[in-house]
Amino acid sequence: MATMHPTLPTSPSALKHMEKELVKEGKTEANQVKHTLKDVEATEKAAAKAQKSVNKAEKQNAKLSKQEETAAKALNKATHRHESAVTELTSSDRDVKLKHQHDIKVQSELETKKAQAEKLANTQKMHDEAREAKLSEVREAAAKAAAH
Repeated sequence: MATMHPTLPTSPSALKHMEKELVKEGKTEANQVKHTLKDVEATEKAAAKAQKSVNKAEKQNAKLSKQEETAAKALNKATHRHESAVTELTSSDRDVKLKHQHDIKVQSELETKKAQAEKLANTQKMHDEAREAKLSEVREAAAKAAAH
């Protein structure tokens, strides 16, 4: 927020300029909040997608684990098939771990961004209130200056 002058200028043009600056400042902050909220929404979608990906990977992992058990029972007849299933399971386990790590990271980012958005919205509310008070003061001073 721009620094506020302890006393208001007395000239109508300076007051008009100050009023324009305050309105511009409010629009800029509103845009920042809007962009932050869009970012939060995009991160929420990414978090949901990451969770879905984890669930899919876990189902795939369970399926591969069952295949590995079947291959172990037929080890004498299908040694090569069993080794392939073990390799796939190892790869799947690694994939599940990576997806869990990604999910944790995205969830953490989401919480951080939500907190930032809330803080920014609260700051904007405080600034809006201060700005409204200052605008009233400026307009009152402008009306008095115009009356003289």
